[in-house]
Amino acid sequence: MHFSHFAVALATLAGTAWADFPSSWGPPIGGGSGGSSGGLGANTNGTCNDLNFPGLNCVAPADVDRFVSGYTYLLEFPGGPDFNSTAEDILAANNFTVQSDSIRTLSGLPLGEPAYPSRDVYIATQFVTPALPTVTTIDTFASCNKIAWRWTATGIGSNALPVNGIITFDIDTDNNQIQTVYSEFNTAAFETDLGE
Repeated sequence: MHFSHFAVALATLAGTAWADFPSSWGPPIGGGSGGSSGGLGANTNGTCNDLNFPGLNCVAPADVDRFVSGYTYLLEFPGGPDFNSTAEDILAANNFTVQSDSIRTLSGLPLGEPAYPSRDVYIATQFVTPALPTVTTIDTFASCNKIAWRWTATGIGSNALPVNGIITFDIDTDNNQIQTVYSEFNTAAFETDLGE
């Protein structure tokens, strides 16, 4: 349920008119066809003050795009010329992890542990990871400190099947970097494309 729908439901129960709520509680900003969606609290100045949460840092729509396009580069060009600088720009230096049972399944590792326990491990191992030649954003959704990103990858191996996935980022809004990546995707399609 979108936040504004939840607020309307609460307002109805409490006998409050929707017009009494801030206009900023309206529908999400942007969305669809590769655009980023601002969702709850996202705005151009990077604060949630328009939602009456003074002092709360929120990810700005421009940064949603920066994180998604930066991570797309990391997936499309592991070991590329700007890989390290992009990773250092968008991924938190401390306490960064990637959680992904999909990645662990492909690696034959037990589920439930981090796929990459740190930024350094992530950077070091991506040089041997198969590239996702074309990653297309289906949609993005953002709250104050979380981004959900639906994507499709094509051009992998035989290119028999597209690989669909979803990644959720937890954002460290103090440092404006990705703290945690939760990534799940269609491993059966990935293995089919690689001929495994």
